[in-house]
Amino acid sequence: MYQVLVAEDEFWIRNQVIELIERVEGFKVIGEARDGEEAWNLMNELWPHVLITDIMMPKMDGLSLLQRVYEYQVSVVPIIISGYDNFSYAQEAMRYGVAEYVLKPISEEKIKKALTNSVEIMQRTHRHREHWLHIHEFIHKLDTFDQPKAWRELSELIKSVLTVKNAAHGEKMGMLRILSDKLYEQTGHTAERPEWASLDGQDKEAVLKYFYSLLENWFRYMETAPTQTTNLIMKRVQEFVQKNYMKEITLSQIAEIADLSVSRFCVIFKKNTGDSFVNYLNQYRIDKAKQLLLLETDLKIYEIADMVGFSTLPYFNRLFKTVTGLSPNEYKRSLGL
Repeated sequence: MYQVLVAEDEFWIRNQVIELIERVEGFKVIGEARDGEEAWNLMNELWPHVLITDIMMPKMDGLSLLQRVYEYQVSVVPIIISGYDNFSYAQEAMRYGVAEYVLKPISEEKIKKALTNSVEIMQRTHRHREHWLHIHEFIHKLDTFDQPKAWRELSELIKSVLTVKNAAHGEKMGMLRILSDKLYEQTGHTAERPEWASLDGQDKEAVLKYFYSLLENWFRYMETAPTQTTNLIMKRVQEFVQKNYMKEITLSQIAEIADLSVSRFCVIFKKNTGDSFVNYLNQYRIDKAKQLLLLETDLKIYEIADMVGFSTLPYFNRLFKTVTGLSPNEYKRSLGL
């Protein structure tokens, strides 16, 4: 099953795109973003196979997002959706490796064609996705390491990236830049950061020295970290979800409430719950939907989906079945309703 992230600031268009994707066999939506910044944050946590993004969005527009994806050589197939039949937009998008440029209005045929074409590209280009996942895993385990163990794990990870077979130099450096960003974000941007531009990746010892400096910053930060307890952070986040689960909640928004960088928040949250915030939020919403199915028997399924914060019915139905093993209607019947 190929995983898709959708970035679109217009709510009703985003809903439409998600619903059309859910109809295409072999693809599922794993996240949605309302701007490029949120999309980038989600990409660094969910690592989708496909990114579908609008061009015109707030904070970070689609082309800026694609430029960053291109510069970091992230292993994702980008697809543009746009209301502008503009050659210069299309030309710039193609420079950043865009697989398809889909014009609005969006149709099922257009989305299906773009996703089907992306499969061939993924088979050619997603050779090194596991290394991105290894970086993600290392960052999420960092809290459990002492300094010698952390350095051994980090140096092994760096060496594996530098020696990965059939990877272009730019791909290797993109992986290391993601690792660098994530390590720096774990310190809350409080420590001085070594100059990345001085690295070219050819001198292995220089690369190791650079990352050792980042790791030292991390352990210094942990010694003097703010006294705000994890329990307090979790309590604040959980209370926010309980009051706002029916609304759109972004990863950036919830990290701000926790007073942490997105990357640091994701690590702390998963350490304390054993799951990502995105999955936690979906589980909470599904639990609320189950309550409504039991107590509000006159409500339609689409009404319940909307009341618990799901943007489209197909998306809600799939997640409900993933969590419970039953469709909403099957669940109702199991309750004798």
